[in-house]
Formats: sequence, structure tokens, C-alpha cells
Amino acid sequence: LELIDKNKSDENSSPKNKFEIIILIEDQIYQLKIKKFPKIPEGAFVSFNIDTNFFVENIKIEQIPFYFNPNGDVTRWRRPSKNPSRMMLLRMRYELIYGIREWFFKKEFIETETPFLVKAPSLEPQISPFKTGSEFLISSPEFQMKRLLVGGFEKIFQVARCYRRDEIGSQHNPEFTMLEWYRSGEKLEVLINDIEQLVVYIIEKVKGKKFKHVPLPPWPRVRLRDLFKEHLGIVLDGQETVEKLIEKTKNSGNEEILKKMTKSSNYDSSHDYENIFYILWNEIEKNLPKSIPLFVYEWPSRLSSLARFFSENPGFVDRVELYVNSMEIANGYGELTNSVEQRLRFEENLKRRNSLGLDSLPTDEKFLTSLEHGLPNCSGMALGVDRLIMWLCNVNHIREVLCFSSDEI
Repeated sequence: LELIDKNKSDENSSPKNKFEIIILIEDQIYQLKIKKFPKIPEGAFVSFNIDTNFFVENIKIEQIPFYFNPNGDVTRWRRPSKNPSRMMLLRMRYELIYGIREWFFKKEFIETETPFLVKAPSLEPQISPFKTGSEFLISSPEFQMKRLLVGGFEKIFQVARCYRRDEIGSQHNPEFTMLEWYRSGEKLEVLINDIEQLVVYIIEKVKGKKFKHVPLPPWPRVRLRDLFKEHLGIVLDGQETVEKLIEKTKNSGNEEILKKMTKSSNYDSSHDYENIFYILWNEIEKNLPKSIPLFVYEWPSRLSSLARFFSENPGFVDRVELYVNSMEIANGYGELTNSVEQRLRFEENLKRRNSLGLDSLPTDEKFLTSLEHGLPNCSGMALGVDRLIMWLCNVNHIREVLCFSSDEI
């Protein structure tokens, strides 16, 4: 509550003893008027009624301790200087999530709720799971949802809370919301189309908001190897060893990128393939279009332990990622169904974790057994709901679309 004494600020235009009150109701500012304001002791709680002419009446003063912090919870979500306020963004968030569920129901998907606590998490070295007792919080519901496909479910989706340690930043929060869905018997292209249709549907569901910055699909698709050739002059075959990838980087005139990022010019087999790859990929990512969503498909097999090979391009796997505003929004696979190959890839993940000095993790034997029983040909997509909402609401920090970020707990 802010009181402005009009007698001091504008004596010619305001009668004596008349004040203006600026009051914040939810996240909207209103201006009220009062002819004569009583003396208010410090720390008092003031309540009042407002008549039809916006004048304050029936003032009640109570001595209730009240300590106001401008950076505290009173204004955390409804800061009047921000438009839209965080409160408004959160309203939009839940309208959009409601629209997501509605779209999947219209497409006759079944919503699933798989466990958040599992005995064996993802083994991918880039993911650091939270351990609680003898179990782990999921970084994705993927393994359990695929087991449902083995059991005969054909079209399933889930809006799941997921957890990954050490992921904090403008685009990351250790606890986040993932939309994941699977189609049995369908190619990955169908799920790419799902994303385009879903976005169009949900932005039309939000009342009173125009998403003019969101271009209508179809959105462009490009092979990852074409981006490497265009931006770095590197021709990938997908089967490079780390030594070969370093050699191609030097020969293409991009060694300075590695020197700058690794602070070293001595490259040998001790370097990790994935680290070298993503140093180069991050350089390309800077030049991707900001305003137009871009699907990047066909990724090297070393980077996708759960995706199936392309028979015509054995160095690459059936994987796609969606990028917009320098953010990865979604990641999808034509799913690997071969249990023997999947076990070999899990073993490679564990070897790499060991080489990087990371904690060893248990393998999900029940998932591998389920694959042995027969996972049908299928495709799956994981979409970061928080990042999707960031893009649609045109904000730059994930905190703005969360009730609480990790640093606010």
C-alpha cells in the first residue's frame, strides 16, 4: 500500500487532506481515493471498503505485526513493474497444460502415471540422477512407459515431474515438467507433426492472448550432418572415433574452437567424444534461427543410446531435436527395440561414466527383460513443458514460468 500526499506533490490540483491510494490486487494496480486519511501507527493492518465511486470508506485499523520485504513472497509473483507479471504467466502456464491434455485426449491417447521413484535410473553420462535411499527420482518416465507399450498400450502420454541434479540456469531447474508420449507402430515423423499440431491447438486455447511471435507450422527440418557441413565445413559419417573427429575439426580450420573451450591444444584418445562433439555443436547452435522452430534430425549413434539405427546410414540413428530461441525444446526417437543391442549400449554408458569418474548406477534389468518379450516398433517424444511455455510466453528465464525455482526454496 503506497500513500501519495497530493497536497505536497500537486497543491494546485488537489484539495487539502485528499490522498491517492495505489493498491495491488492480485497482479493488477488500481487507484483509489480517500478524502481524509486517519493517523496510522507503524506496523498496523488497515482494512477498508470501496464504494461505487472508488472512494475508500469504513476504514478499520488493527495493531497486527506486519513486516514487508519487497523481494519476499508478497510481490514475488505479482510485481507490478513487470508486464506480464509472473502471476499472469502462471495462469497462462496452467491454461497451456490444460490444453496439452485436452489435445491428447482428443487424439485418443491414454494418460499414464508411472512411478517417480525407481530402482534403476537412466545411465546416460550427461544425466546426474537424485538418489533417495536405495531408489532414484526419475529423470524421465521413458523405461516404464516403454514397458507399457510391451504390454499392449498403443498411444500413451504423461505430464511428469522429472529430476536431474546440477542442472541450474536460465533454461534449467533440477525439478522440471516433462511431456512424454509414444505411438506404437508409427514413424518419428508422425510425432514431429504432433508437436506442430499441439502448439497450434494450445495457443488457440489461451483466452485473450495473441502469440504473434509464434510462426505457424510446418517448421523447417534439417539433418544434423548438413549443419556441420554448412557452418563448420566438417563432413560427418557418424562413425568417427574421437581422434577422427578431432582430426576433421583441425582439417576444417576449426581447431581454435577446441582450444578456446578446452584450454588445451593436446588432443588424444583420452578426450571424450561427446564433449568434443558438443563443443562443436554449441558453436553451430549459436547460428540457428532464433524465432523459427527448427527440427534437427539424424544424430550420431554415439549420442543416442535408446534410438534405432538407420539401415541406410549405420553411423546415424533415428533421433530428432526441436530448437527455438537457442533452446532445445523436444527430443524424440524412433525407439530401439533390440534387447541385445540395448544392453550393449547400456554397458557403453557405464564404461563412459566410469571413465569420467561418475558414480556407477544399477542397470534396469526389468526394462531389458521387457524388451526381450517384444517392444513393438514405436516412436517416442519428450518435450520440456517449462521451456515450451518460456518460448510461447516470450520470457528468458525458467523461473518466470515456475511457482518456485530451486533458489526460491
